Amino acid sequence: MGSKLKKNFLILPIAAWLAFSPGSALAKPDLSWQILRPGLSLSVIQASDTARTGSEDVILLKINPQVLGFRVLAAPNGERGYDAGDWRKKTGALAVVNAGLFTPEKNYLGLLIKDGRRLSRLASRPAGLFVAEPDDPSLPKARVLDMQYTALDIEHLPYRQAAQSIMLLDRFGNIRVRRTAHVANRTALAEDSSGNILVIITKGEHTLWEFADYLAKSGLDIREVMCMDGGPEAQLDLKVGDYTLTQYGSPSGSMGLPWPSAALPVALGIFAPPPKKPVQSFRGR
Repeated sequence: MGSKLKKNFLILPIAAWLAFSPGSALAKPDLSWQILRPGLSLSVIQASDTARTGSEDVILLKINPQVLGFRVLAAPNGERGYDAGDWRKKTGALAVVNAGLFTPEKNYLGLLIKDGRRLSRLASRPAGLFVAEPDDPSLPKARVLDMQYTALDIEHLPYRQAAQSIMLLDRFGNIRVRRTAHVANRTALAEDSSGNILVIITKGEHTLWEFADYLAKSGLDIREVMCMDGGPEAQLDLKVGDYTLTQYGSPSGSMGLPWPSAALPVALGIFAPPPKKPVQSFRGR
């Protein structure tokens, strides 16, 4: 890749971002992070003003992409996939979260790249793009990109993993979804100012606009935020050592009643780096 393309890909309007970062004018919330392992931390905050039904709890999973990796998980064409827990068990991931949006026929809406192979094409409307595993080691290991403000050459995207979805909140604090009365469990993916990736998933049901407004006013140190599918597809399954956490959404209006978990044709896996092979030493005779 030429130096000009790399420069366009990396440079963001820093001055404009500094003028407004969501929550920049607010005090940071008093978060208590539980370190699950190097590069992976967990916290829970409350969204009492926006949770329409169910729990107020919002789960935050913070991932340092310098330590842990991301991979797109995708079922073969025509197959329904697995819920987050089965994806995690089958792949050996530390955690799995739902990704993207789908048609009623479970076709992915937007660009999807798995291990360098393009599985679906770029869609015109959703402006959010999660990317990970760069070809060039000088690039950030994972990003949440807003294609409305970031110059990208999609045909030569320098990342081996990518998943397109809707922008929820941009770096200027603009809410990028419309007001509706529809409530559901929500999943979001955000990037903070230190380059960490945050998985944000609600236990209760929220309208999408009110959820975005809550994040904008939360004081969390986040920039771009993109929205993944909601309702029964809003899923997180995590296991680190003896610690486990599962959060599965349910259809809107189910009032928290038990519901079978939905299959996910596509998900994002969070992985520990492979163990380094021991260096063998050979002594001359």
